[in-house]
Amino acid sequence: MKHLITSLSLAVVVLLTSCGSQKFQASFTEDKPLYAAVNELVKHPNNIKAQNDLKELYALSVERHEQAVAVYKTSTDERRWDKMLNEYNALQQMYTHAQSAPALLKLVQPKSYLQELQDVREDAAEYFYNKGEQLMAANSREQSLQANEAFRRSNSYVIGYKDAKQLIQQSYEQSVVNVIVNRIQDDNLFFTTWGNTGIRYRPEDYQESLVRELGGRNASIVPARFYTDRDADRENIDADWAVDVRWRSVDADASVPYQFSRNVSRSIEVGKDSANKPIYKTVYATLHITRRTFSVNGALDYNVHDLVNNKDIDQGLLTQNLSWDDSYATYTVDSRALDNNDWLLVRNRNSNFGPSKEEILNTLMKRMYPDLRRRLEQATS
Repeated sequence: MKHLITSLSLAVVVLLTSCGSQKFQASFTEDKPLYAAVNELVKHPNNIKAQNDLKELYALSVERHEQAVAVYKTSTDERRWDKMLNEYNALQQMYTHAQSAPALLKLVQPKSYLQELQDVREDAAEYFYNKGEQLMAANSREQSLQANEAFRRSNSYVIGYKDAKQLIQQSYEQSVVNVIVNRIQDDNLFFTTWGNTGIRYRPEDYQESLVRELGGRNASIVPARFYTDRDADRENIDADWAVDVRWRSVDADASVPYQFSRNVSRSIEVGKDSANKPIYKTVYATLHITRRTFSVNGALDYNVHDLVNNKDIDQGLLTQNLSWDDSYATYTVDSRALDNNDWLLVRNRNSNFGPSKEEILNTLMKRMYPDLRRRLEQATS
């Protein structure tokens, strides 16, 4: 059964648009001379030159578009369907414009190409439907994804073509894999002597975040369902793919401390005079500041492995460089000369030890995480 409703609706829209327009526009550059003659005749119906130009140019445009269609019909390029539709749409546009301008109907006998347009859509829908069926029969993830795209294209040419909508869903489900995201490993590879600030580094947090942001069990972002290794074990999930993330190296360097002094002063109230007015005194102190910089280079390996076929899907190395500039201070003379910022330096005792392993791993992971998530999403798409 031919689906004519869409084509007829399109024709009505084009016709109404043309009637309400002051000037007709060509959809192909080659048709611009024709539309120049059309617009001239709309303004001056008795223009003999425009009449003669229209008769000749209209026939040439029809011949050119129909010849182009004939060439595309012999092509094996899958874009041929869209190219044929473009040519037929140009011809149909010429027809609707002619129908809306009485001066044109006296000079040419326009033909409607609605049936040709619908025939091409039907043929394209059938082609991609058959292609989808063949790909789906291969029963592999790659071919199922290609089949899904083929069924989508079939349904785009003719909405509701056969059971394409059901096959879109079926081919997608057939391509879905169960992916286990394992715990991120660091193997205690560094920082045996650096301090601990109390900040916790929990690789499970990043593991769970990856599973959640990649779509979890919904398979809505990519054709894959994601589980942590703990959830997979608890629910007896058969894994198709596995994701392993491991710190390859984290190299930390601290600079030689740089020390300098800075004099500070403040005016403070020390009492009241006989008139109960405040009495001020300037007090002085010297800050002895120690500044250290710390730099860290981190390298994180990731691997996506097909467990069923024992092959790597994707692997790579993410790198990141961090630096800290930390200072602390002691003081001499009068503590009353110190302001709030000075006290922060004095109380910053942790600078003696530098950033902790936990602080560094958290900062590195937060920097690398977006790229890691993007790569895993691409690998499982």
